[in-house]
Amino acid sequence: MNLALPKEVKQQLIFLLAEVRTQLQNLILLLDSPSATLARAITERSGHSYNLKQRTHIRCLKAFSDSERYDPQSLKAAGDLADELERITSLCRESARELQHLKHRQMLQKHKYRKRLKQIDKALHLVEQIMVSNDTHAALDIGKVQQKLVRFYKHARASHLAALKKHKQTEALISSLFLARHIMDMGSALINISESLLAVLLGQPMNMKQFLSLQAMVSSMGHDEWDNLTLETIAETRSGSAISAISQDDDQFIGVLKEGALRKVQEERRGLERWNEIIPGIAPQVLSQHHKGSSGALIIEHLPGNTLEQLVLKQAEQPLSEAMELMCDMLPKIWQSTKRKQKVSPAYIQQLQKRLPAVLSIHPSFNSTNTLIGEVKRPALEQLLNQAARLDEKLPAPFAVYIHGDFNLDNILYEQVKQQLRFIDLHRSGYMDYVQDVSVFIVSGLRLPLFDQHSRTCIEHISTRLYETTASFAESQKDASFKKRMALGLARSLITSTRFILDEAHARSLFERGFYLLEHLIAHQDSEDYPLPLKEILNV
Repeated sequence: MNLALPKEVKQQLIFLLAEVRTQLQNLILLLDSPSATLARAITERSGHSYNLKQRTHIRCLKAFSDSERYDPQSLKAAGDLADELERITSLCRESARELQHLKHRQMLQKHKYRKRLKQIDKALHLVEQIMVSNDTHAALDIGKVQQKLVRFYKHARASHLAALKKHKQTEALISSLFLARHIMDMGSALINISESLLAVLLGQPMNMKQFLSLQAMVSSMGHDEWDNLTLETIAETRSGSAISAISQDDDQFIGVLKEGALRKVQEERRGLERWNEIIPGIAPQVLSQHHKGSSGALIIEHLPGNTLEQLVLKQAEQPLSEAMELMCDMLPKIWQSTKRKQKVSPAYIQQLQKRLPAVLSIHPSFNSTNTLIGEVKRPALEQLLNQAARLDEKLPAPFAVYIHGDFNLDNILYEQVKQQLRFIDLHRSGYMDYVQDVSVFIVSGLRLPLFDQHSRTCIEHISTRLYETTASFAESQKDASFKKRMALGLARSLITSTRFILDEAHARSLFERGFYLLEHLIAHQDSEDYPLPLKEILNV
């Protein structure tokens, strides 16, 4: 880990840090000896720290253009660090004003304000140390100071409230309590500073709980040399959580860090374990895990290879063809081996309706009322979904199989040298309708912003290949409602995918395909052999 910041940014931070410590030390002197001159020196010195903060931001912005040399997350964290340092100078000024109103100085000794300010100054010295040595343990020590200040304020607040009930020295007690609160707020700034420093060192945002979790997991794997470890964000979930690769300086991957709500982390672990029971090696191994309260984290095996989405984007036809052959051979075997004789209802339209507000918030024009296209009357979206929902209820899958649950192109890895297919991002895995995975896979290709003929032909080919494999499996299982459920699954994914697409033309194209599918299905709902218009959906 390295504090990889431009020299100009570091210099401004060091100047700002020196100004903060000067203000804090002046505040300590003011505690010891009341002085109107010293109070003015503190309260009237706001411009210098503000200018230093602004200079830091300006230099960070200039460095953003050199993204190959300086990590954008580190530069943002440096700006956050400057904000919090300047915030402490503001709290020093507020504290100096309260001290001017405090006539009963014995309160200062009773609550040991001087000791608390010295602790803050010590923490700021640790910030200087980190700027020079990149010591992550010093960042943890800053966090410990904040915890002490929180305990101090809770005790001081209780003491002050009890004293206020006696209606004596009221003004002094109020000023003293405000001073205690300002000191605790300095502690809040300190924890933000420590997390900003961690973000600079690690190259990505990370709070103290996350860092302690990471430290515990990596240490349990026998890696204690933190200066040799680096994190690199390799993906971001739609919920905002980062997925990071952990490696050593020699570029040797240790694993992949995934963190989030404990429930999701536990679901991910169970999914990984279950998939490896079905086919050993198809999913990453869990290397370490940690949880505290409602948060959890995993370090999982780093898998080599490319996702199918990457292969499509690279137009890598040979490895993509190999991967599809493997997958079309593997999936029917998985479905057969995990088959349970129980009906399951994916509730495709219910899933769609749940996500519809998010779709309409991005594309309000999709919420059509009854319209005429020539002489053809087009139903309102709500009316169409209500009709489709009633049909959906009548079409449960006749059996359940174990599915991926988020079977997008970017959640399937192919390693060409070993010709190995692997699955990732498995927290939604469970027993459900196999049609759900297939429909999600097909739409994950259609929603890619690729409009050249070669790319669209490639997506059509892999979608058709998987569909034909699935249709053959459905026929062997005498699954009579397969095509109708496929129409529902495709419509659900086509319409809900638009909430992630800002390109109006592309989003409209997907939405219209989904709308058309639902109209087509309702028009043919009594047909025993439903003619799924897959070619039209793929060729539009």
